[in-house]
Amino acid sequence: MADRFGSRLRVEAERWVRDGLLTSAQAERIVARHPASPAWFTRPIAIFSILGGALIAAAIALFVAHNWHEIPRGAKLGGVIVLLLAAHLSGLALRARGYPKAGEGVLVVGGSLLMVGIALIGQIYNLSGRESDALLLWWALLLPAAYALPSVALVVLAWAGVAAWYWELAFDRTTWLGAELHSASGFTAVAIATGGLLAWALGVLHGDGGYRRARQFLEQLGLLALAGALVALGFLGRDTWWPVAGGAPGRPAALLALLLLAAVAVAVAAFRLPADGATARTGLPAALFLLVLYLLAVVGALAARAPQTTLRALAYADWALLFAVSLALILYGARWDRTSWINWGVVFVGVNAVARYVDLFGTMLQTSALFFVTGVFVLALGWALEKLRRRMTAQAATVRGSA
Repeated sequence: MADRFGSRLRVEAERWVRDGLLTSAQAERIVARHPASPAWFTRPIAIFSILGGALIAAAIALFVAHNWHEIPRGAKLGGVIVLLLAAHLSGLALRARGYPKAGEGVLVVGGSLLMVGIALIGQIYNLSGRESDALLLWWALLLPAAYALPSVALVVLAWAGVAAWYWELAFDRTTWLGAELHSASGFTAVAIATGGLLAWALGVLHGDGGYRRARQFLEQLGLLALAGALVALGFLGRDTWWPVAGGAPGRPAALLALLLLAAVAVAVAAFRLPADGATARTGLPAALFLLVLYLLAVVGALAARAPQTTLRALAYADWALLFAVSLALILYGARWDRTSWINWGVVFVGVNAVARYVDLFGTMLQTSALFFVTGVFVLALGWALEKLRRRMTAQAATVRGSA
């Protein structure tokens, strides 16, 4: 597998020559300065180094596990600290010597060892607590260090820790958020959608500079959470969505605060979107603001124990909003060269269509004829959406090439 930059440079150089931007001789000199080299994992020394290192690490792990109870506490903690420092120092040294990818990989190992150290301290001293507390301590220590180094890989790892912490908060009834969300089953879906909006906004705030990979990770994580929650909210009005408690649940103060925070985050992220006309820049944030208002309406309806007809009306509104957001992602992804937005927008349309089909015709799915129709429908929908995705992706590539 050739180096991606060198291979792409050769393709782009040929295009520049066809467009008259460079002569053939100039293009050859540029390509010669950045030749495509074989990928590191195609070299025998790399393969044997990985295998040898893995075997040595496994041997050390088995030895430590066998003698774990006989190892003194100080030695356990000292070993983790030494490994932690060695991983970070080695990662920084590799980056300084011109091996950025290898250095980032070793830094990720160091960041993971921090979580191991937290778990080890809890095990040694028999500390009791929730898993969310350990995750909170981990990302709270890791996130500032990731930006201070700086390390994009550690930034991604730290934000993944934030996402895991938020997930634990939402589904653990003993936490301040989980106890509130448990009062009505729909509150959890709203919390996940709110987390998706926050993640997307945080991704946009990272921009297209050195933290572009972190932006892509957070954007896609946010869109995945947002889509899953909105598809679930499309089934509002069924018996499973009634509040769990006997009476109406209390006002979810923490959830309302998170929704307010999501609205502020989307407003701030609007200023970090790619340069464009004022009307174009406000289109996508406006669609997301509508989502925040919709989520507020869902919270209000569940908290007031609204009748089933109201919940079904909110479900129909969810269908329309999910389609509108999907369309906005496809159009703006093509306009701003965000191909991941295009892909997610197409996926949202397909998933929403299938979910709505099951919702409307779910009672008839016991007949083999309808199963056949469903299969044809899914195949036709997948073909149409793939065609749309390729067209929009090609349009985004055209915009990128003309820029």
